[in-house]
Parts: sequence; C-alpha cells; structure tokens
Amino acid sequence: MSQDHPASPVELLVARTLLTGGLVGIALILLGLGLYAGHGGFHQHVLQLSRPAGGNPPGVFVSVRQVVDGLRHRPLDPLAVTALGLLLLMVTPIIAVALSIPAFLRAGDRRYATIAAIVLTMLVVSLIAAGGVH
Repeated sequence: MSQDHPASPVELLVARTLLTGGLVGIALILLGLGLYAGHGGFHQHVLQLSRPAGGNPPGVFVSVRQVVDGLRHRPLDPLAVTALGLLLLMVTPIIAVALSIPAFLRAGDRRYATIAAIVLTMLVVSLIAAGGVH
C-alpha cells in the first residue's frame, strides 16, 4: 500500500484471509503430492477414463464427506490430503467474503456489507446447486 492511501481494516482482513488460505491450500497440495510419490503412486496407472460400475474411480473425491473419510483412513490417503488442499483453495474466497460482512458493519459501511452478503449468498447457492455439499 502507498503512504497516501493506507489499507483499511477490511482490506487487510480480506488480504490476510486470501493469502493464508492460498498458502495453506498449496502446502496441503504439495504435501499430498509428496506423500503420493513416497507411497509409489507415480508407478501406478493414475488416469482412468472410464467410470467403474460401482461409482467413481479410486482416488476421486466428489464430496466433502469423501475427503473427510479419506483423511480418517489409515494409512492416510495422500490423494485426500491433496483434495483437502484443493477444497481449501476453493472455499478461501467464500470465507473472505463471509468475514468481510461483519468487518464492513463495524466500519459503518452498510452498503458494502449488503453487497458482500449478496455475493456470499450467490457463492453458497452456486456451491449447493453444483452438488459440492452433500
């Protein structure tokens, strides 16, 4: 930020949220990739273009519940760690918008709080409509 325009508390909150979520998400993806390589995962045939009769190919997570189940599995599923990192990258903007609403209200900016609430509603509705939460 320049000296003539210091960052507002809302800008700092959103920037820190996006930076932290992005860095942690990337770290989890890299950790999952490292675990996958450590378990010899690159020697297997990963790309499976046909869907098996029983559902999804192994290692493909289509819901949050499947990611959580993969993280509970012992030994730890490296692809679940990678999926968790991707999930964090996807929800970080939603978290940032959600955190900005009370910050805007504390700053006395009801107009931007309303806009942020509308954006948050649109993000959540689109997530639900896409089937990301079940």
